[in-house]
Amino acid sequence: MDFAMWAYPWDVLDEGVERVSDRLLDLGVTELNLATNYHSVQAFLPHNPERKTFFARASSYFQPGDEYGRLSPVPNETMSGEDWVARIDERVADAPLTLNSWTVGCHNSRLGMRHPDVTLTTPFGDSLVFGLCPSHPDVREYLLALVRDLTDRFTFDRIELETFDYFHGSGFGWHHDKYHTELGALGEFLFGLCFCDYCREHARLAGVDAERARERCRETITEIAEGRLPADVDVAGWFESNPEVRAYADARTDTLESLFAALADAANGAELGYYTGFFGVENAWMHGADLRALADPLDYYTVIAYVSTRGEAVDRLHTAAALAPDASIHAGLLPGHPAVHDEATVCDLVAGAADAGADRVSFYNYGLLPTRNLDWIETAIKRVTG
Repeated sequence: MDFAMWAYPWDVLDEGVERVSDRLLDLGVTELNLATNYHSVQAFLPHNPERKTFFARASSYFQPGDEYGRLSPVPNETMSGEDWVARIDERVADAPLTLNSWTVGCHNSRLGMRHPDVTLTTPFGDSLVFGLCPSHPDVREYLLALVRDLTDRFTFDRIELETFDYFHGSGFGWHHDKYHTELGALGEFLFGLCFCDYCREHARLAGVDAERARERCRETITEIAEGRLPADVDVAGWFESNPEVRAYADARTDTLESLFAALADAANGAELGYYTGFFGVENAWMHGADLRALADPLDYYTVIAYVSTRGEAVDRLHTAAALAPDASIHAGLLPGHPAVHDEATVCDLVAGAADAGADRVSFYNYGLLPTRNLDWIETAIKRVTG
């Protein structure tokens, strides 16, 4: 089993690439999943020697090349023209540490605000500016150019994809969401189901009545908001009674299959992974992802298991293996607040991932975890590796 650590570039540079590399290797971690293109964030940094918090709008931490179309990454202003990824890439080359690109795709509120016509569109016609729609040709061109740029210019062994899909299966993803109407799992999903021109056209080509599907979504969201339909309505049962909406949602899977096949080519030999399970692996279809079908262009899935017990983590890994039986399954663990508060639980989670057959464990996140929690990781790794 291999071990990796997610990290932000500002933490790596503030602390020093060599120092971070040495610390990770001492822990038993041999891979660094470096944030290269990321969503808006405020991070609290307990052991960063230069700052205790970092604010950023959706940004790249490298200087993008010229091979982009209408959409292009926006370099983070804090870099002041520098290229943080290039600096880290150059220095890690001398360390026995594998460097991977942790890359956010469609969750980009900065680009969404600049180009609302390429974003997800609610059944009511609202632009959801936090999420770019992968059905849109300009977004597809952007995602392919992004992966190609990263693999052509840097020495990444893996390209790890976050939100290269229809976001999180919800109509909410802004940094200060405000809604005082309980919509429940169904209402939130329907509100985020994209009805842009391209999604509707793809559905029509698949034989789906897109307008009828949109009308049923509008009606149901309103019924839940007004209390005429309970917010905790059974999602599976509702879809059985509304097959046109399920068919509409399912039509998105063909779009992602085509996109991921192209992304695999753009990766130019680097291994390609995809993060799944932010809201339950079984709900991957809400993001437009058919895990069995996408396993072909992908090299592995990283199952996000930011949970508090071994049983929960193992269940998520087993669910992913059942949905994609031919895929390599990796585990993503959060050995800190709010999921975990003691060393014994970290050890139990890592042992559970190993027993469940995970090929690799990634820990979230170097700069966000106190040094105490990093020590917990070291203990956990030593226990499973002997």
